[in-house]
Formats: sequence, structure tokens, C-alpha cells
Amino acid sequence: MTHKPGTFLNLFVVQMNSHEIILEDADKNEYFMPSSEQSHKLSVGAEVMAILYTDGSDLWASMRLEKHANHDMSGYKQNDEVDLYVIKETPLGYKCIIDGAKIGMLYKNEIFQKLQTGAQVTGYIAKIREDHKIDLLLRAPGHHNTGDIGEKIMAELKKAGGFLAINDKTSPEKIYELFGASKKKYKMALGGLYKKRLISVSDEGISLVK
Repeated sequence: MTHKPGTFLNLFVVQMNSHEIILEDADKNEYFMPSSEQSHKLSVGAEVMAILYTDGSDLWASMRLEKHANHDMSGYKQNDEVDLYVIKETPLGYKCIIDGAKIGMLYKNEIFQKLQTGAQVTGYIAKIREDHKIDLLLRAPGHHNTGDIGEKIMAELKKAGGFLAINDKTSPEKIYELFGASKKKYKMALGGLYKKRLISVSDEGISLVK
């Protein structure tokens, strides 16, 4: 099978020397990667995510995904809705393939649901950086203002009989599950409701003011 430049592949290291790394896909098709295109040191048998690129005549593989995938950002802009495929968890968050063509990062402080490698989700472009790196979100930027969240808090309180056992120790994941918002935005909305004397706040949770 002949792949085009820009194709992402899972490949296995089968041979190495000081200048070049030989890789194979699951069908034993062979690919070559210059040693300079490693993103980290490899060993024989390692599995890597690579992108194919051309130097004008030959087809090569590279682990430097953003370098080759994101050099042309035409057609993409902030707030675009995109399809994401999660390929790797990092200390910062999750690296994703965008629409099968680009690479971006979902940062952990913006994620309020469980993700794992191989997950396919809808996301949004939060920012395209000058170095062509792309920041991603799982929800449309600005899709909730604090007024929206305040209404949701009130609705959930009424549904629960006037009390919710939510305090400062409640996880961001639980906050997002209930109100569809980050913990920071939830606290801002909660403060607005408190100032209006619509709710009371204690160590045990939040309550409707009767």
C-alpha cells in the first residue's frame, strides 16, 4: 500500500544505525526515518506514532508530528469545530490528531471527562500559536457564561430538594458532570448567586435560600 505525505501511521522499529531507523507497519511494509526525526531515543521493537513526509523525491517517516503536519495552517482558525483522535497522554494533557490531518493538544486543566488513547471526540480549536502548535478544547469556547451556569446551579438545587453536597473539595470532574463548566467558572457563578442571596454556602454544601 502506498501512503501519501501527511499520513499518520503506527510503526514498529525493526533496525537502527547512527543515521537511519527502519520501521515496519502491521503489514510488514517498510519505512525509513532519519535519526534526527526521533522525538525521543528508540530501541528495536518500540512502537511509535509517525507521520510520512517527503523531501521532494523520497518518502520518509518522522516522529516530529507537529513539524510536518502543522506547517500549513490554511483552512483552520480559532473556534473551529474539529474531529479529534487521541493518540498519546503527556504530562501536559492529550495529544490528538485533528481531522486526520493536524496535531493539537488538549490540556489537562481543560478536560472534565475521562479520556484514553484511541478515543474519538468532537473538539474545538482554542488557539493556533505562532510556532504552529494548536491548543484544543472539548467544548466550544465561551459556550457557557456565568449566567448560564447560575441557572443550571439553581435548576440542579431545585431538582435535589434544595441542597447539594458540593464544596471546595468537590472534584472538577464532578462539577463538570453536574453543571457543564470548569470549577473556576462554577465558583464565579456561585459567587453571583450568593451575592443575590439566592443560595447559602457551608462546609457541607450549597442550599437554596427559602
